[in-house]
Amino acid sequence: HTLRWALPLAIAAVVLIYQLVFAAYAHDHFGHTAHTLLELVFYGVVGPVVSWATLTQISRWLAEKEQAEQAARAHERLLATIVDASADAILSLDTDGAIRSWNQGATELFGYPSSQMIGRRLDDLLVRTARRERGVRTNGRARQAPRHYEAVARRANGEEIPVDVTQTPLPDDLGRPAGASVILRDVSERKAREAALAEERARIARDLHDGLAQSLYFMGLKLDFVRKQVHRDPALAEQELSALKQTIQTNIRNVRRTIFALRPIDLEGLGFQAAVEKYAKEFGEQTALGITVRWEGEVSRIPPAWEPQLFRILQEALNNIAKHAQAHTAEIFLAVDEHGRVQAVIRDDGVGFEPTAIPPAAGEGRMGLRQMQERVQALNGRVHVESAPGQGTTLRVEIPLPASFPEPSGR
Repeated sequence: HTLRWALPLAIAAVVLIYQLVFAAYAHDHFGHTAHTLLELVFYGVVGPVVSWATLTQISRWLAEKEQAEQAARAHERLLATIVDASADAILSLDTDGAIRSWNQGATELFGYPSSQMIGRRLDDLLVRTARRERGVRTNGRARQAPRHYEAVARRANGEEIPVDVTQTPLPDDLGRPAGASVILRDVSERKAREAALAEERARIARDLHDGLAQSLYFMGLKLDFVRKQVHRDPALAEQELSALKQTIQTNIRNVRRTIFALRPIDLEGLGFQAAVEKYAKEFGEQTALGITVRWEGEVSRIPPAWEPQLFRILQEALNNIAKHAQAHTAEIFLAVDEHGRVQAVIRDDGVGFEPTAIPPAAGEGRMGLRQMQERVQALNGRVHVESAPGQGTTLRVEIPLPASFPEPSGR
């Protein structure tokens, strides 16, 4: 833009100075011939050389500008490709909180095409989150620091999912608020793991309260009884001490089993199958129980969000076997059948029981079974127990896969 008026003015100024100063001086002092030669040199040599140099420099400037623009466009395309290829939902908002860009990750996560969401407010997507957390403005001022929070988003099919939100203000060239970028990540799997961990902690706390704490209280009463019988009836006191020793040994085994259950299992790092096999092997070593694990079908079709729940079901089943079955061996069978159902079967060769003979509220085993039933029902599945005295126990779990989950590769 500067060259448009600066270059013509500079050329006019040079020509004017030449004509008024140099040309006039040469004509007055050296005559017409010298003036003519000077004209030829100025217009025939100096002019073209200066024009060539000027045009060359302008061409260089234009080439550099074009290269810079091409690099900027390539960088913008790369950023756009990265944003569009991201598995996270990445949006941009204007200063009123309206959506002005929507990447492919957002379409895959929420099910809305960009044409349907451009121009709508972020409030239309997020639910059960305070409005002050969602707005780009607070009291008319743009937030200068990124905001990180959790919310619940609604998909196109009406399903609500927990999301992790990072909202960063975007200033313009003058530092004024120009909107915000928003990154949303589905944290359903993390929430499922956290819920499973919380349930496991509650179970362990309940086991310690209902099992170990009650047993220790009972042993305290027994010790008072033994103390009184030491001189009155030494034989009875010795018999009671032997029973207390067995109770202590049982409690030691239960405490070890509880400590083992507290050890973290890295489902995400190991993978579901490897984690189950590792846990079964180590649990068998801790309890002197021979455990075999079998797999069938495309177990990889099990949704990742289900894996913590299925793992806890298997864990609870093994705990019940160790506590109550007096078994020597156990078998875990896990499969995904051709009808799209997850099948889990846990068998033992223990003493068995009569399922109808146990009242619904009685016993730790009944409590563990109820917990498993609640977990399975939360996944729209069902639990069936087969057992008889002296014939061991078989626990069958059946859960249908979601209709939207991928079909087997061979079908």
